[in-house]
Formats: sequence, structure tokens, C-alpha cells
Amino acid sequence: MYNGQNVSLKTILWKVLNQPIAADLTYEDAAAFAVEAIRLIGAPLSFEDIVTTPILVTNYKAPLPSNLLNIRGVRIINNLENFDDGAIALRHATDIYHTGASCNPDSDNDIPYEYTYTVQKGIIFTSIPSGYVQISYKGLPVDEDGYPLIPNEQKTLLAIEYYILHRFIEPLWIIGKITDKAFSYIEQKRHFYMGGADTSLKLQSQDHLESVMNTINRLIVNDSAHSNFYKNSGQQERLKRFN
Repeated sequence: MYNGQNVSLKTILWKVLNQPIAADLTYEDAAAFAVEAIRLIGAPLSFEDIVTTPILVTNYKAPLPSNLLNIRGVRIINNLENFDDGAIALRHATDIYHTGASCNPDSDNDIPYEYTYTVQKGIIFTSIPSGYVQISYKGLPVDEDGYPLIPNEQKTLLAIEYYILHRFIEPLWIIGKITDKAFSYIEQKRHFYMGGADTSLKLQSQDHLESVMNTINRLIVNDSAHSNFYKNSGQQERLKRFN
């Protein structure tokens, strides 16, 4: 039963990577297997209502938070000392050419006819050329390193752990590098915990599930995308093991 507390997915990955049987398991493979497990369980995750600090808009666009699931609202911040002073609400654009460079500015003073936004590929496109916006959104809670937080439900945590181990050793067992006894033990553990994983927070909508899984993938691949403005978004992350 979910007790309202969370555990970082990083903790689960580190635990698996330090298993003797997983000495050759890479972080990238472990993370990919973890995402598979979460998807199969039904994404038993908790969500938070989050409000960003002011985000700098340059050339009509700005990066979105990497843990964002869906936007609740966006507003322009005109006073960094008092966010409510002079704030302007943006609405979602209906203009099909909104993501174009001009975004309907007034030709004389570069003031938009209306304050709107659209989102695409992790970027928010606004009708203002520069300034600051603040976003209220529903997102996944993350730890201090940007890893998704998983509800601290024991069967769910063990289900993810044994799923990763099982996916890793199965090819090794097929070619005879893992004994039948070891493989059977981990396989039984996987089936037991995957079957008993808590589904009290299970998502019912496939569309919502897809958004959650895309968000988890973004977080795992690059846990600092938002803070460094996507400077290293193409790099693969490496996670050091405990000695």
C-alpha cells in the first residue's frame, strides 16, 4: 500500500548495478529496463503541481522543464521583484503559424496582437520576442539529481529491481553463462513482485501513460536539461557505481 513517501529511481539503479551477477550491466541498459518495468506495471507514480521560477524567453522561445507532464497555465512576468505585478496570462495559440519566427508582432513596436503560446519538442513558443514567463504545470517529482521519484511501495520497488536483473541475465542464460538455478531464482522473484506490484496509482489513460513514459525517458537520459538550457542534451549520461 502506498504510504505517500517516494524513493529515487537512482537508488534502485544503483542497487541493481552493485549486484555481483550484474557486474557487466551498463547504466544505460539498466535505465532502459527500468522504464520497461514501469510501463508494464502501469506507471505507479506520484505527481506534483509545480510552478517554475521565471524562465528567460529568447527569440520567442524557451526550454520547458524536463519533468513536465502537462501545462496548467503560463504567464508573462514583467516584474522580477513581484511576479503578480503586471503579469499577463498567455492562452494556447490557435494560429497554425504560431511557431513561425515573427509570431504576429506589430510591425512598428514588436508588440504581439495577442499573448499566446504553443509547445513542441520540449520548447515553449511564445508571442513575445524576449522576456520572462512562468509556467504552472503537473509534473513528476524528482530528486536533487533530477531522477524520477517512485512511490515507496516495497513490491513495486522490488518488481523494478528484479525485472532489470531478469532482462539482463536472460540472454546470458540462453548462451549458458548463467546457471539454471540462478536464472530460475531471479525469474520467480520477477514474476512474484511484478504480479503483486501496487497499482493504486496506476494510470488508466494510454495517452497519459505515454506522456509519463516520455517524461521519464527525458529525465533519465539528461537529468540537467532544464538547468543548463539543453547544452548537453545529446550526450549520454554515465552513472558511477559505489565501490
